Amino acid sequence: MSCWQYAQLTITVDGRDPQPVTRTIVWHGPGQGVGENYSDTEHTVLELLNRFGADGWELASLQDYREGGDGSSYWEAAQLLTVYTFKRPISRAVTDGHS
Repeated sequence: MSCWQYAQLTITVDGRDPQPVTRTIVWHGPGQGVGENYSDTEHTVLELLNRFGADGWELASLQDYREGGDGSSYWEAAQLLTVYTFKRPISRAVTDGHS
């Protein structure tokens, strides 16, 4: 039987104040509590996805949420939230309590 660890990369873009647009990027890995903040880095989303993939994480799902705006366009939401959910197998030693 396979056991999995899960983690999430959340990206929030607040477009209510057009200058400057605020972007928050947080990695929520196993045992991290609050998570690791990537908001102040120059990494692109693609670079972050590749980094986590290189660490053995597999993209399991992607969810987009849009809030606010006048409803005239999908892209004119006041706040955007994108959640990338990742999974990776847990080694048998960890699941058996030997690690």
